[in-house]
Parts: sequence; C-alpha cells; structure tokens
Amino acid sequence: MYLRRLELLGFKTFAAKTVLEFSPESATRRGLTAVVGPNGSGKSNIADAIRWVMGEQSMKLLRGKKSEDVIFSGSQKKSRSGFAEVTMTLENDTDARAELPEIVITRRLYRDGKSEYEINRRQAKLADVALLLAQSGVGQRTYSVIGQGMVDAVLSASPSERKEFFDDAAGLRPLQLKRHQSVNKLDAARDNLRQTEALLREIGPRLSTLERHMKRLKERDELERDKAVLERSWYGGGWHEIFGHMTEAQTRLDRSRQEAARRTQEAAVLERELAGMEQEAPRSKEFDALRKKMETIAEERAALLTRQAKLTASIEIAKARAETTWSPLPLSKIISAAERLGAQLDELVRVLASDKPDIAAARRLAETIAQMQRETLGKLQRPAPEPGKSSSGVAEKELTLLMENLSALSKQGSDVQKELEAWNAGEEGKRSLVFETQRKLSQKQGEARTAEHAANEAAVELARWETRRDQFLQDLRVHRPDMESELNALAQEVGATPGWETYLPKLQKIRSQLEWIGSIDPETEREYTETKKRFDFLSTQTEDLTKAIAGLDAIIQELDQTIRTKSDTAFHSLNREFGKAFTMLFGGGEARLLQVAPEPEEDEEGNLTPQDPDAPPAGIDIQATPPGKRLKSIALLSGGERALTSIALISAIMATNPSPFIVLDEVDAALDEANSRKFAHILHSHADKTQFIVISHNRSTMHEANILYGVTLGEDGASQVLSVKLEEAMHGLGS
Repeated sequence: MYLRRLELLGFKTFAAKTVLEFSPESATRRGLTAVVGPNGSGKSNIADAIRWVMGEQSMKLLRGKKSEDVIFSGSQKKSRSGFAEVTMTLENDTDARAELPEIVITRRLYRDGKSEYEINRRQAKLADVALLLAQSGVGQRTYSVIGQGMVDAVLSASPSERKEFFDDAAGLRPLQLKRHQSVNKLDAARDNLRQTEALLREIGPRLSTLERHMKRLKERDELERDKAVLERSWYGGGWHEIFGHMTEAQTRLDRSRQEAARRTQEAAVLERELAGMEQEAPRSKEFDALRKKMETIAEERAALLTRQAKLTASIEIAKARAETTWSPLPLSKIISAAERLGAQLDELVRVLASDKPDIAAARRLAETIAQMQRETLGKLQRPAPEPGKSSSGVAEKELTLLMENLSALSKQGSDVQKELEAWNAGEEGKRSLVFETQRKLSQKQGEARTAEHAANEAAVELARWETRRDQFLQDLRVHRPDMESELNALAQEVGATPGWETYLPKLQKIRSQLEWIGSIDPETEREYTETKKRFDFLSTQTEDLTKAIAGLDAIIQELDQTIRTKSDTAFHSLNREFGKAFTMLFGGGEARLLQVAPEPEEDEEGNLTPQDPDAPPAGIDIQATPPGKRLKSIALLSGGERALTSIALISAIMATNPSPFIVLDEVDAALDEANSRKFAHILHSHADKTQFIVISHNRSTMHEANILYGVTLGEDGASQVLSVKLEEAMHGLGS
C-alpha cells in the first residue's frame, strides 16, 4: 500500500484545489518524494494536511489554536474559504486488503464547526478512519507523519509518552484500538448489567405480587367454571322437579274436584228419590216430627262437616304458605279425629235408618261418639299459641266450636234414637225403604266429602310447591338472573338429576370461596403479562450481558497477552536495530532502550502492593553513549548528537515495522553535510519497503528523490505547487 494522491482545497494556504500525485519509483521500490520551497511558502502545510485527513485532533500538532485555523483565512487579493477539505487516496497493490484496492479518505470542516469524514465517498466516523488506518499499518499521529522537532520531542518525552510512540511504531495500534473498544464495550455492558439488575430488583417484588393475584384469578376462574356447572345442574334439576310436582298436584286437584262433583250429583238424585218416597208413604204426625228432627240434625251435621273440611283446608294452606321447610301440618291429628267422628255419626244414621234398627248397636255407637267427642275436645282445649304466632289461629278456634256443635248434635241424635226405639216397634216395616234410601244418600255424601278432602290435600300440596317455586325463583334472581329466561329449556336439557339437592352445599361453599377471594382488577392480567414479559426480557438480557462480560474479559485478556508478546518481540527488535543504527551513524558507541516498570500502588491502608511480574511496562527509557564518551542520559547529548540519535531511532523503527509511507517534515534541518549524506543513505536503504515524502532544504535528501515538488507563495497569498519527476528530467537533459 502506498500514498498515491493528495488533494487539498481551502486547507491553510492552499486556497485553490491542489493535487499532488505520488507514484512508486518502480515495482520493487516505493521511492522518495521531496517537497522543497522557501520558508513561509506553505510546504509544511502538506504534512499538516496528511496528518489532519488521518484524523489528528490536536491543534498544537497542526500548528494552530482552534479548529477553523485550518481553513484558508483569505488575503488582500483572495477571499477566505468557507471550508477546508483534504482527500487522501491510498492504493493497495498487495493482497492484504484485495477487497479494497483503493482507499479514499476525505475530511471536511466548515466554519460553523461542522465536521465530516468519508471513506470511499461514504460518510464515516473518526473511529472508522482510525481503525482503517491502523489495520493498514499507517500510524495516526506518532509514526507516519514526523514533524519538525518531533523525534527530538520523543527523546525529551516522559517514558510513558515515549512508550505510546513506540507502540504505534511497533504496529500495536490496531490491537490497542481493539482493546480500547473492548474495554468500552465491557464498561457499557457492566453499566447495562447494573441497570438491568436494578430494574429486576425493582420489578421482582411487583411481579411476585402480580403472580399471587394471578394465582387468585386462576382459582377464581376455576371456581367460576365449577359454579356455572353446579348452577346449571342445581337450577335445571330443581326447576324440573318443582315443575313436575306442581303439575302432578294440579292434576290430582282437578281429578278430586271432578270426583266430588260427580258424587254430589249422585247424592242429589238420591235426595229426589227419597223426597218422592216420602210423599207416597203414609206418615203419622209423630213419624213426621221425628223425621224432620232427624233431617234437621243430618243437615246441621252435613253443614258442620262441610265447614270442617273447608276450615281444615284453609288451615293447611295457610300453614303450607308459612312454611320454609318440608315439616308435616300440625293439625293432622285433629283432622284425623274429625274424620273418625264423622264416620261414627254416619254409621249411627245408617243403623237408625235400617228396616230393623239395632237399638243396642245404636246405643253403643252413641256412646262411642260421645267418648270420641270428649277426647277430641280434650286435645283441642290445650293452651292455644300466642296471638300473632300463626295465621291459622282463628280457623282453629272456629274448628273447636264446630267440634262442640258436633258433640251437641251427637247428643240430640241419642235423644232422637230413644224416641225412635219406641216408634220403631210399630213402624219398622213401613220405614225400612226410606231408611235404606237415606243410608245410600249418606254414603254418597260421605264419598263426596272424601273427594273434597282429597282435593283439599292436593290444593295444600300445590300451595307448598308454589311456595317452593317462589323461593327458588327468588334465589335464582339473586345469583343468576340471566338464567331465568332459559329456565324451561335448561330444565329440559338437564332433566331429572338424581341427588340434585346435594349440589346446594357445594354451591354455597364455592360462593363463599369466591366472596373470600373477592374481586380482582381486570387490568391485573394485562399488567402481569407486561411485567412478566419485561422481567423475562431483563432476565435474558442479564444472562446475555453476563456472558458478554465474560467474553469481553476473555478477549481483553487475550489481547493483553497478544499485545504483551508482540510488544516484547517488537521492543527487542527495535532495541537491536536502534543500537545498530546508532553505531553506524556515530561510527561507534552504543545505545539501547530500557523498559520502565510501573510504580507500585497503594492499598486502602496506604501500604504498597507487590508488583505483578506479568504487568506491562509503564514506559520506555533511552540510553545513548557516543564513542569516546561515558554519557548515559540523552539529556546530556549535544544538538548534533540528539539529531543523529533521533535519526537512529527513526531508522530502527523503519527496520522493525515498515510503514506504507512516512512523511518527514524537515527532520534533517539540524544535520551537517556529512550527516545529511548518512541520513539520505538510510532513507535510500529503506525506500524499497517504505514510501518517503520528505519536506527538506537538504541537497543530499533531494538528490535521493525521484519526484520533486516545489511550493511557492503566489501574489494572492495562496500556495502553489510545481512538480518535476527527476528521472525523466535527467533523462531529458541527457538526451
């Protein structure tokens, strides 16, 4: 690789576009280009331009105070430039970077401070330029461009500053840049790791809380699903059973009422027959009186029994509507006693109405009726419930009076019986048919009452299920009002569910659990998802950063080892070449380079820590002893000796790590004629590997050049360049 072309526009004294072409001397030699001109013509600005386009940031090295000093400031005859631009073209004639046969680097600076870099006409950064040049073997500032007094400054520099120069000369710059980038990445990764760990510590407790909420939400969802299943079974099965029992009770009620109507109609027919027979048969006044008295007793008894049935039904219905459980009616024993009493009275009427009444049997029946009446009254005369505790109290009192009236009628019946005993002695045959008809009538009336009683029981049963239905619907409207409209369809779907009543405790338990869990903010799931996603991302990022830090640590350690190894090798080679060049230039004597160990550091207690034997050197020292002297410190060298020592150092660098090109800006100014020839000889010996661009007044140096550029200052105050290829000029003169 070599410098093929340099273009300047508005840079320092080069106001107009100026192009310098640099071509190798031959295919095997890079050659030497000399730039000459009077003082103040601007020839050193060419070295500054090369240093500037390579990314130099120090205005001191660029011989300025502020960045805009590199822009042409104008003159009396030429206005100032708005920007400075330098383009350097490097040609790659080796296989090292065949993918970039030509590298064009441009730097541009405007007066407003805006700066631009380009690599092959594409925008780039300063770091990109520095890395590209380092990989190409071109030093950014300390090696490829050596200015006036720069090498002498290296001799006067501190060991640590001198080490930086030698590292650049040894080709360690790419590795150091890579290490610097790795260290920056490592620091950034550690900062990011601290931030992610801090965020994880911040998010972790909130995520734990959200996880507990999500667990409760999951439990709630499961309970809601179980509740929905149980509710369908409970309400569907319950409605199916309630509706079925209500239908059954209504059917029984209708059937019993029809039966009662039919028996009542049959009794009415018998009553008409009995009325006809009584009109045809002879009657005595006594018989008529007894008959009327018996009819009156029978009618009153029938009315009382009918009232008894109605009161019983009313009491049962009221009791059913007041019930919240399925316990039996409390007046069932009273009803049973009244039914038995009525049956005995019917039997008494049947005996008395027979053709041959059995007076003894009638007397026994009368006594039995009286005994049953006394027992029933004894039960009914127990202490009554407190007022207001039962809606059936009034009806029960009325039923008690009714039973007393029945008892009185029984007594009247006994009296009539005694009178009939006397009358029947002469009238038995005449009244047998009437009594038979009366018996049948009494039987039909009893059957009608039985049917009415069955109807009353069915009405009570229907009332009970209606009450249960109302309670059922009330519960449904509280817990699942949405299900009411589809209740019939749900009952058909579920059908008869065995053990459906056992679902209620389970359902109540689930409802209690849901009430204990309480409501959960619907945003919890969204927040949990986002927080969990962020936590997982940060956890993954933490793992990646941890791995990246470990990898960067390994890379840095590997780079440190490579730099140390390469530095040691380069140092020994440089030390050897420096000694050889010094001896050649001085005709004897000796010179060497010494590595300076880092100073020990203090710990927290102020004690010095032991030095690490593998630690890299902190700097480089130079010792030089010209022939015939015992000097060791370079500070004691004369000006000429320092100049020769500097040239020896440059020669050692070029021999150890040849650069593609080196710009030397009047480094030979302090040399006499003899030493100038030695310097020219050194340049000539290295020109096969390194391209030299030398800014000089020295004739010996110009004699070695194959291209000569002359720089002059025009009338407009701007620098102008003239070029001559010396070989072609010499060839032309020779012809």
